[in-house]
Amino acid sequence: MAHFIKLHTTDGHEMLFNLDVVVSIDPLADGTMVQTRWGGTKVKEDIDKILSLSSPTVTATGHQLLTETDSS
Repeated sequence: MAHFIKLHTTDGHEMLFNLDVVVSIDPLADGTMVQTRWGGTKVKEDIDKILSLSSPTVTATGHQLLTETDSS
């Protein structure tokens, strides 16, 4: 099953990234470069935020729906 996280591009658009196709995540001075199999995208979130988003906080099975609340 795909593992998606929501990130924001440098121009403010929301994007879903499938972590199964991410090749590398590199810190930049003003954000982070997420490199996938098909290219790279610069995002606003720092590497620590991306790491925390990638770690599941709950375990779901079957047809459970996970929702995320923004605590920032």
